[in-house]
Amino acid sequence: MRNWFRHNLGIKLASLVCALALFFYVLSQQGEPIFFGDVPLNFYNEPVNLAPSVTPETVSVSLQGPRNIVLGLERKQIKVYLDLKGKEKGRFFYPSEDFEINKPEGVRVVKVTPRIVSVNLEPLVTKEIEIKPTILGKPASGYGIGKIISSPESLKVRGPESRLKTLAGIPTTPIDVSDISSNIARVVKADLAEEKDLKIIRDVPIQVSIDLIRELVEKRFTDIPVKIMQPPASLLEARLKEKKATLVLRGSQTAIAFLKTKDVTVAIDVSDLSRGTYKLKPEVTTPPKIEVVSVTPSLFEVTLGSKIIFIE
Repeated sequence: MRNWFRHNLGIKLASLVCALALFFYVLSQQGEPIFFGDVPLNFYNEPVNLAPSVTPETVSVSLQGPRNIVLGLERKQIKVYLDLKGKEKGRFFYPSEDFEINKPEGVRVVKVTPRIVSVNLEPLVTKEIEIKPTILGKPASGYGIGKIISSPESLKVRGPESRLKTLAGIPTTPIDVSDISSNIARVVKADLAEEKDLKIIRDVPIQVSIDLIRELVEKRFTDIPVKIMQPPASLLEARLKEKKATLVLRGSQTAIAFLKTKDVTVAIDVSDLSRGTYKLKPEVTTPPKIEVVSVTPSLFEVTLGSKIIFIE
């Protein structure tokens, strides 16, 4: 084996050198253009107190160069810059020829898409924005979210004027209220992670208090007997056209669940009336904290006439 290795050693070494040289030569040759999509546009020399925005926010770049360089490139290594030096408030357009593209030496730009981008420069302003806590989940059955108090109630935010005009509130890190049955208090932070163009001037912990309320439900009760209220010694007889009522009652989930028909009274008072036919509104009596939503019919027809007295 040793003799085989030494045999024609010079020729073998020369062949190896030639092979390596050919390999690196091929790598150094210009290959096909490589496409890089969604390359972010960056700014420099930004004017003081002006906020830049660009449409679209990314471009596509095709590069060509030595294979050993281009094939090793990643999108994050490609940087595209727009120079804002001397620009003032307003909208203007940038042709791709004015883009400054950071790329390795020996690599050239073949194509940039789109050929033109729109840049808008607007004032940077500071505005007091209300805090709106982010709530996740639902309280225990029978409870709802009542009053929510944040301390502080608002924070100062700096950003583009148009963006602050449309910002409805400052969200917070989430507060989970799943299955809670009593009031809670949590300390959270403002969360503007998705608003890269906005900045909170003084970020402080936010104390959030959440009060629960009893959730009210409604239930329909049918065939409730209607009673006539009149003095026992009355000589008049009352006759109802409709003798039963339908009620819709509202209350807490627990109270409504345990409510029975016998707990509700529907009555019509004819104590001060003389003979005749009347349409009267009923009086409904319910247990505490039960509200009457509706009564059907809303008016009951009552006829008062003389009692028939039999004398033996």
